[in-house]
Amino acid sequence: ITQLYEGTNGIQALDLVGRKLPMKGGRAAQRLLGEISGFVAQHKADDKMKEFVEPLEKALGRVQDSALFLMQNAMKNPDEAGGAATDLLRLMAYTAMAFMWNRIVVAAHKGLAAGNDNAFYEAKIATARFYMARVLPQTVSLNHQIKAGASTLMALPAEAF
Repeated sequence: ITQLYEGTNGIQALDLVGRKLPMKGGRAAQRLLGEISGFVAQHKADDKMKEFVEPLEKALGRVQDSALFLMQNAMKNPDEAGGAATDLLRLMAYTAMAFMWNRIVVAAHKGLAAGNDNAFYEAKIATARFYMARVLPQTVSLNHQIKAGASTLMALPAEAF
């Protein structure tokens, strides 16, 4: 999910947490996370993929950790779901994009091995490196923000506004 700049990210995030993730017992989310996990297992031993797969695997773990936190806490306190929704949307989006970049790198390695447009494929690999080093680390703070809970978000009384 790419960001929508019309002010609807919060609505999309609430829809993700409140409707889409729990839909059909969470099967859609489990399918996506399972696909990423399968990719990691398939490519983890490949030396050419290590620098891409390891950060993806860590980000996947953060998504799972955050989702577990929400499952354990949001039913007791709905503010937890609302407070974490936008952060979870971003966490899942960054992780999904890392998965796409990993798939692009696999294709780029095949293109290079076939002797195709080296500059094109090298640029894809360089961009994936940038993403893993400069964008994906944001998943660390998003996971921490989600697990910080909603108490600080809800600490001010309505009269303070």
